[in-house]
Formats: sequence, C-alpha cells, structure tokens
Amino acid sequence: MDAQQLSQVESLCETLYTGIPAKLGGAKPVDRNEAQQRLLSLQSNAEYIPQCQYILDNSNSQYARLVASNSLIELITVHWNSFTVPQRVDIRNYVLGYLANKGPTLQDFLVLSL
Repeated sequence: MDAQQLSQVESLCETLYTGIPAKLGGAKPVDRNEAQQRLLSLQSNAEYIPQCQYILDNSNSQYARLVASNSLIELITVHWNSFTVPQRVDIRNYVLGYLANKGPTLQDFLVLSL
C-alpha cells in the first residue's frame, strides 16, 4: 500500500461513516454502500493483514484506523488456525506495541476495538 491508496481508503472510510460521497480519481462519486463493499475486501484474505497494519501505522483518520482494526480482528479470528505460533506472537506483539505507543492519543472506540 502506498500514500495514494491510503488516501483512497481514508476517503472510503469517511464516506462509510459520514455518508458524504467520495470522489476517487474522476469517476462518479462513491456512495456509502459502494464504500462499504470496497472496504470489506480488507477482510477477505489474511494477505491483507500488512495493509491493515499500514493503515493503522500511517493514517491520521480515526475512521480508517477503525476499519483497519476491525478488519485485522476479523482476519485474525477467521484465519487463526492458519497462523504458526511465531506469527501469532508477532500479531500479538504488534497490537500490544501499537496500543502502548499510540493508545493514549487514540479515540476510545479504537482502543476498545483493538
């Protein structure tokens, strides 16, 4: 994921939570339902875990962070048995480190989500 993709995700999240249509690169504006469908793709495959982490680490949007944390939780829950023990430890350490470093500055709903 790069900065442009992060910006698109943030716009989609803003649309999802506020209802204000997002304009993504020229085509017709994206409405709330389409934004939700696009964002649900983050929960479709465990390969999206790094993208969720990238969003959490780099986004300034609380909405994008919430979508990323919910997606991360869903992916971890659904694919738990697919992870090796070291991968589980890495995921746990990532979430605990994230909360330790950024928890005091995050919105309560995001801390509770994680």
